[in-house]
Amino acid sequence: MVTAAGEALGTLVEVLQPGANDVYVVHGARGEILVPAIGQVVQSIDLAAGRMVITPLPGMLDESP
Repeated sequence: MVTAAGEALGTLVEVLQPGANDVYVVHGARGEILVPAIGQVVQSIDLAAGRMVITPLPGMLDESP
C-alpha cells in the first residue's frame, strides 16, 4: 500500500468488518495503520500488481499516540 505521494506504507494483512465500511489493517515501517475502505481514502486498487493507492485522511498517519 502506498500514498498518492508515493510513500510506501506496508502490506495489507487483514480486513476488518466493524460496521458501515471495511477497515484495512496495514503493517509497515510506521507500525500498524488502520485504513478505512472508503472512496475518499482509497484512490485505486490494482490486484494484479498487488498495489493499493490511498490518500490519507488528516491525522491518519500521525506518529503521536
